[in-house]
Amino acid sequence: MSGQSLFDVLSKAKVYDLGQAYWPNMPVHPFDPPFQFYLYRYHEYVRKSFDEMGIQPGFSDAISLIITSMHSGTHFDLPIHMSQDMKVMGIDVRPYQRDVGFKDLPEPLHSMEKVPPLLLRAVLLDIPAYKGLDILPERYAITPEDLEGAAQRQGVTLREGDCLLVRTGYGRFFETDRDTYLYKWAGLSDDAARWVAARKPRLVGTDNLSLGVPAPFNSHRIILVENGIYTMKSLDLEKLAADQQHISTVVVLPLKIKGGEASLIRPIAIA
Repeated sequence: MSGQSLFDVLSKAKVYDLGQAYWPNMPVHPFDPPFQFYLYRYHEYVRKSFDEMGIQPGFSDAISLIITSMHSGTHFDLPIHMSQDMKVMGIDVRPYQRDVGFKDLPEPLHSMEKVPPLLLRAVLLDIPAYKGLDILPERYAITPEDLEGAAQRQGVTLREGDCLLVRTGYGRFFETDRDTYLYKWAGLSDDAARWVAARKPRLVGTDNLSLGVPAPFNSHRIILVENGIYTMKSLDLEKLAADQQHISTVVVLPLKIKGGEASLIRPIAIA
């Protein structure tokens, strides 16, 4: 690097926060439990207890508590999150399920603690921009031609092992319009999901709640269950798209949850 440190190089780049915020009553999938956040310990009560016990008088703390599924907001899914006829990548997952998660999964299946920190070349395909729109129509099903056209317009190529980011425009509604975000999103058609899977990215990320339209689980089946490709959803891709950063480096650090099928995440893109 000709005497330059990695920090010197990165300090000249722009960092994009791709994660959405988390808060009580945030939009989650209608089948999932709500995201709940509580302040479990308050400063004034802790100080009183510490004072009474003679533990550093005047000192206090506050502690919060979260109750959530790992599929709330911006999150990361493993193939074992979904199945078809109880099978994932041809393997029956029932013998490996426990109350505390998945255990002793055979390769190529694994749970969250086996996912390494991910540093990937990312390709953003801005589908609304390709179609001359700000946002895709409600429930629009993205076609392979849309994906090809966006890639050609932007002059990018999706390579095996990349992170594919698909912008629909619906990420903007995450905090402002719960109904639109939960029920009116655009997403991949079945053929588009097959187009993606054929190019063998390591990770696919979208700015909506579910990958596919009109049948949301078909894209999950094709990408996750049949091809074992990681996914992340409920991303914020608006700033990355506004700056036309179609190629970036994405950093994703899932939690190492033993036996887990998913994780909350805060991914970033560096460009």
